[in-house]
Amino acid sequence: MHSECPVCNASFNPEPGFYFGALFVSYAFTVAIMVAVWLVLYVLVNPADWIYGVALVAGAVLFSPISFRLSRVLWLYWFGGHKPNS
Repeated sequence: MHSECPVCNASFNPEPGFYFGALFVSYAFTVAIMVAVWLVLYVLVNPADWIYGVALVAGAVLFSPISFRLSRVLWLYWFGGHKPNS
């Protein structure tokens, strides 16, 4: 990852521990993904209990790269004071 934006020179490392808050956003995404997977399985298939567990873990693992990046970006825009170019 670059230390600053090549276009606007905004720092991606504003202070130590800044992205700790992104952990909570990522947690919310993971919970939403798990609820969605559970709901789809419950409504469409209604499988055995162990299949719920496997599907929930697989969904969380598969979506973790997207959740990781999106949560950091959202945390930066919400609380970082960075304004996108208009």
